[in-house]
Amino acid sequence: MLVICFTGTAAGLGDQFRATMGVPRTPGANLLSRTAPLRGVPGLEEFVSALTRYRSLMLDEPDLERASSIEAEQLRVMEEVRDRVDDSAPLDEVLERLRADGAMGKIVEEVAEGLGVRMEVSGDEAYRSVEEDGLEGASAMPVLIALQAVARAYAERYQARNGRLRHEGATCPLCGTESGTMVKEGDRYYMVCPLCGYEWLVSKGAPACPRCGERERLGVYTDRMGILGLGACQGCGNIWHLILGEVDAPQILLPLIAMGAERFRRALPDAGRPGSED
Repeated sequence: MLVICFTGTAAGLGDQFRATMGVPRTPGANLLSRTAPLRGVPGLEEFVSALTRYRSLMLDEPDLERASSIEAEQLRVMEEVRDRVDDSAPLDEVLERLRADGAMGKIVEEVAEGLGVRMEVSGDEAYRSVEEDGLEGASAMPVLIALQAVARAYAERYQARNGRLRHEGATCPLCGTESGTMVKEGDRYYMVCPLCGYEWLVSKGAPACPRCGERERLGVYTDRMGILGLGACQGCGNIWHLILGEVDAPQILLPLIAMGAERFRRALPDAGRPGSED
């Protein structure tokens, strides 16, 4: 059975997420015109608009054409599986059902075809390969994109029915992926999953470390704009990204935008930097 959190490692998943969204690439002269053939896909216009509007906040210039092509494929898959996603069952069971009846392999092949990716094996074989070997090989990208699309459809349906759960932790309660993105809304602080896009409530009134729950020994590093911030916990050493200002973008884009807070890492005390000695 495939567990969507990919025994991995949050860092590896973060790298895959950035690659999926097309970061970094050389920016085009006219980004909006390059995505014109993809217009008309429901939800894509909002994605393109937000990616364009907030690209200056991002750590790297996004490849809008590539990211939009991938998003168009994911939105298509999400629409295709929406009625087959049972949010009352765990996500891994939903994925297993789609695999067992051959639907997942078909989706992987359709994604590969839509993105012009040549696969040396069938969609079913590629899916099994990811189960066994992880995110490696040429066929891994269409599998990851297909998995993320199903996970997003599941999370959208779950959030629409159940809202945003109170969950004090950095691990997504739906798909098991570790998040490093916190969003402030009023006096509430939510984590956002980089894989399925689900949001869950971590704390009220003040930020709390999503890993250990510390509320007092925290530092938040930002700039004059105050839109993005970098959180640092003196208790456990955790470092995470924050969106402190208003950002109107699809939930799945928030982790990518929040990565821009990495610019503030140089402001951290030496003891808070990875690899430093106490």
